[in-house]
Amino acid sequence: MQFARNTKYYTVLILLALITTASYETIGQQAQIELIPEEISIGQQSRLTIRVEAPAAGTVIMPSRSDTLTSGIEIVQFGSPDTTHLNQKLISLEQTHMITAWEEGFFAIPPMQFKYVFNGDTIPFASTAVLLGVQGVDVDMEGQYRDIKPIFGIPVTVGELLPWVGGGLVLMGVLFFLVKWLLKRKPAQEQPTIWEKPDVPAHIAAISSLETLRRKELWQKGKIKDYHSELTYILRMYVRKRYGINATEMTTMEIMRQLPEKLDGSGLEKMAGQILDTADLVKFAKHEPAPQDHEHALENALLFVRKTIPVAVNDE
Repeated sequence: MQFARNTKYYTVLILLALITTASYETIGQQAQIELIPEEISIGQQSRLTIRVEAPAAGTVIMPSRSDTLTSGIEIVQFGSPDTTHLNQKLISLEQTHMITAWEEGFFAIPPMQFKYVFNGDTIPFASTAVLLGVQGVDVDMEGQYRDIKPIFGIPVTVGELLPWVGGGLVLMGVLFFLVKWLLKRKPAQEQPTIWEKPDVPAHIAAISSLETLRRKELWQKGKIKDYHSELTYILRMYVRKRYGINATEMTTMEIMRQLPEKLDGSGLEKMAGQILDTADLVKFAKHEPAPQDHEHALENALLFVRKTIPVAVNDE
């Protein structure tokens, strides 16, 4: 069987050589193709090297590039041509491709076509022909499926392990101290506001908050909406703490329905209502009061608080 295979190989090779010799003549130019190795297994690769010698005065045009060299042979990697000056009159071009085949048999690589251009004349010439032998893989059709070659284990080196071990130790240390810090850390307790302190009377909390608002100079900085929002918040909190009316959750109209009965007909509710109405216009109707109205609203709030201080406190 091996003898028949070799006989077929050399017969095809001789025919290709005869075709090349009979079909092409070289006029100062020559091209050769070399395969290393000339025989491969299915899927393996072979180096196909093209060598061209030509006079240096002209230009050599290489064959057009294609992924398929011939039927059954595939170029998997293209090489770049390398030009060498053999002497002043002769140059050498060399180009190497990696090829493979996926079927068993002999595959002829026919002569490659080249052109030599000099003084406007184009001279065609061709390379030699070569033959690529492709051997199949013996398969036991009755046996079990197995890999062609066993899987090789690669030993792990100390250098490869050190970064992982070091990183793991650092991570464990960070987690340890983080957990320790979280366990020791006491949750921050929010400090009660002046309104939530039971030992601070409502009028003290209100006057202190209004004076703090004055020092912020919000309306002077153009923050008119913030100014009136904070002013009415102080007034609502005062009414809530002083009279037990849930003013922070009520509309102005709802407050004004309950406030008069707490003031015993003193008429002070009109002062509070004016402050709340102005703030509603600023917040919801984009009203812009005159500069003196801002200060007047704060002074009215202070006056309202002072006039509603419990009698027992005033007697003291």
